[in-house]
Amino acid sequence: MNSEARPVAIVVPTEWEFAPYRGLLPDLRALDGVGPWEAYEARAGEQTVVLIVSGAGPVNAGAATERLIAGFRPLAVLHGGSAGAHNPDLMPGDIVLGARYIIAAPDTVRQARVARGLHPSLIRFRRHGIEVHLAEIVAHPELLQRAELLARQYAAGLGAWDASGWPTDLPRREGTVVSGAIASADAWTVEPVELRRLHDEFGAECEDMESAYVAQVCAMHGLPFLAVRVISNNDLVSPLATEAVPQALAAAGHRAALILTALAAGLPGANAGG
Repeated sequence: MNSEARPVAIVVPTEWEFAPYRGLLPDLRALDGVGPWEAYEARAGEQTVVLIVSGAGPVNAGAATERLIAGFRPLAVLHGGSAGAHNPDLMPGDIVLGARYIIAAPDTVRQARVARGLHPSLIRFRRHGIEVHLAEIVAHPELLQRAELLARQYAAGLGAWDASGWPTDLPRREGTVVSGAIASADAWTVEPVELRRLHDEFGAECEDMESAYVAQVCAMHGLPFLAVRVISNNDLVSPLATEAVPQALAAAGHRAALILTALAAGLPGANAGG
């Protein structure tokens, strides 16, 4: 990755998931001149980091990512927060590193596109005047390798999940780390039948509302990208009560922020040393 004294960007979905950065990055300062967005700058180790609170959902995430890229020309874009499990074996506190990113939708959606003469892919954009259609977006291999090492180090020291959402009949354990597919959709899937279908059809470990859309904007710009998602709920085995959602999202966001901050700090940059 060619740094050219460029920062690392981190796109964070919600204030719950952003709150941990206030403690992890003590010199965090708000940035002016970014329109309606809440954007910040800080140092992670010797690396300059710019962060933006996008708001939940595909449009918010994509627009915020484009704003950071246009304004700050980052050398890489990181993203993360909480996620709901598609894999029935993943429990709250488990860490999912996005090796690939997909947009989840029923197979009938893709079939309908084909029937009308359209490309079946839901990841589609124009780049330099050329139509691009992708079944999935693959993570930058160097970022993924670095994240795997960091995630395993942190998982060993974070201990068992102590927030809401853990199944009452399952002994608590340390978080595990998996690299796999993250599915994104503008919804919160909770029905067990649909969760199993998405896992079986897409091989998705978890679901969020942003990662694939941030990945798409980064692909348009040819920028390295990686998402770190921490499981906040597994509705297949223990549905999360409405009143417990903020606590679970914050706890998952804290774990994701630890890894993303360390990942940003370890990336090479010409701005190292001041």
